[in-house]
Amino acid sequence: MHKTVNVKISAGICGFNTIVHAEDLTDYKASFRLDTECPNWKKIDQILGGKELNVMTELFKDRETGTLNSQVLDVSLNMIPHVSCPVIAGILKALEVSVGLALPKDAAITFID
Repeated sequence: MHKTVNVKISAGICGFNTIVHAEDLTDYKASFRLDTECPNWKKIDQILGGKELNVMTELFKDRETGTLNSQVLDVSLNMIPHVSCPVIAGILKALEVSVGLALPKDAAITFID
């Protein structure tokens, strides 16, 4: 049975919420789908949603070349106008947890005075 990880991301001042559904497809392969209010992330879901991704390639630089070949980062950084959007990190973290490379633990960005 495939493991599914669900992550809710409240992006911030834009007010958009996104839920990432990441599914382990075995052998460090996974896919994700987005339920989102954001029109930009809806476009990303149309491109990458449901596509099999190699999570090792998504998360780590190539040992030989030092290059990062993440489709999530490439597509997101080319299509999302606001590159500090936390959805990018949320997708990658959900994929990481879905294949067992990390344990599920909430993360936060908190502004303090």
